[in-house]
Amino acid sequence: MQIERIQQPDDTLLILIQGDMDAQGCSELQPELDALVGSDDLPDITLNLGQVDFLDSSGIGAIVFLFKRLKASGKTLVLTHVHGQPMEIIQLLRINSAISVEAAPVS
Repeated sequence: MQIERIQQPDDTLLILIQGDMDAQGCSELQPELDALVGSDDLPDITLNLGQVDFLDSSGIGAIVFLFKRLKASGKTLVLTHVHGQPMEIIQLLRINSAISVEAAPVS
């Protein structure tokens, strides 16, 4: 799994994730998320899932973990470029009723 942080001009943090958000992938992602939520100046965060083709309970857990920490700090989480199986599981679990989810653009 590859994780890239990009500070946006509007002071939000864009996190690009490439790879599967399964148990193995999330074991690499979780230390990044822990470091983010442990910082004093927590930003609003956008997770770009355009390069994530598979999402399981570990990935959902990581997303919910981040959402809860951000919400407790008065910050927001947005999931963007969600497509395929990840979108199906997010809709099935109704994650999109609590977290802003934007579908991948149709090309």
